[in-house]
Amino acid sequence: MLYYKRYKRRFSMLKLLGVCIIAALITTVLFFEGQVAEYKPIFVQNQAVSVSNKAVCKAVEETLRNNSYSYDRLAKVVYSEKGTVTAIETDSVLINKLKAEITGAAQKELEKLRECEVKIPLGAFTDLTLLSNAGPEISVNFTITGNFNCKIESSFESAGINQTIHHIRLTVFTEIITTSMDHSGSVSFSTDFELAQSVIVGEVPSGYGELYRSY
Repeated sequence: MLYYKRYKRRFSMLKLLGVCIIAALITTVLFFEGQVAEYKPIFVQNQAVSVSNKAVCKAVEETLRNNSYSYDRLAKVVYSEKGTVTAIETDSVLINKLKAEITGAAQKELEKLRECEVKIPLGAFTDLTLLSNAGPEISVNFTITGNFNCKIESSFESAGINQTIHHIRLTVFTEIITTSMDHSGSVSFSTDFELAQSVIVGEVPSGYGELYRSY
């Protein structure tokens, strides 16, 4: 009889311990599930910006490498007989062609990366800095699509007495849409590139020297 009571008491303790362990596991799972839901969009967004920016940089690099877009082709400085700058002419047809080529190339590069993956360390969900990169990694898959738009901007910078640097810069505006199993979002950013520059000797008319010009 005494043995039976001890056995029953031990069984009750083991049962209680099992219930506590199960409850702890459920609480831990629910905690991490909530943390994943909170942090996953941030990791997905950062990864989407990273891969999209790489696609833009590769598209611009290849387009410029395959075509000779020098300053002399994009712009021409017109001088008067006295040697003063009378006008700065740009090749609008070539500029529009460059914008179209870069936009198309960026779109093709992004299409290659349609299916993406980001790996998140389990420690990132603990809110503890020391453990942020610790533990096994959780793989999150998502799809990515985007739109691109280009703007070429002309600006002028003083380079000393009677000298002005004419910059021709490209800005690529990117809008990315990400979609995963339980989340979708969008992010926009821009990336700047220096296309060409030249030192203009002579006084630049104030209409050019004080203004940015976009194409």
